[in-house]
Amino acid sequence: MHQVGKVLETLKGNKARILMTKHAACGDCGACQHGKENMTLTIAAINEVGAEVGDMVEVNMETQDVLGAAFIIYVIPLIVMVLGIGGSGYLLKQMGYRGNVELYAAFIGFLIMALSFMIIRMFEKRFRANRKYIPEITRIMNRQ
Repeated sequence: MHQVGKVLETLKGNKARILMTKHAACGDCGACQHGKENMTLTIAAINEVGAEVGDMVEVNMETQDVLGAAFIIYVIPLIVMVLGIGGSGYLLKQMGYRGNVELYAAFIGFLIMALSFMIIRMFEKRFRANRKYIPEITRIMNRQ
């Protein structure tokens, strides 16, 4: 996925902070900002091309890596929640519980989903250290 941005500052570790305009495919979900009011976001990207403050640059992140990150963040917790609801409902019935099984199963499923978010958050530093999940400046489009 190729996008264009402006370098706001250079960071240590051969990185740069870039001001990007949201991609047209991003839509209006508002997950990263607030809908149409703010169509820009700031990201950190690997800067091995030597971009400097004010440069317009092309930033790339492989589509499969973007989809992989989205799967980890969104799909895994959803699967864990569904399995938690189904599994706990089944176990409660097998144990002979006569109360409101569906309510407790839903509560347990949401609790397990929250736990999966916390586990993903614990591994966030490992994901950030992995270069495949970090956008990279591929070329300087015009130098200021």
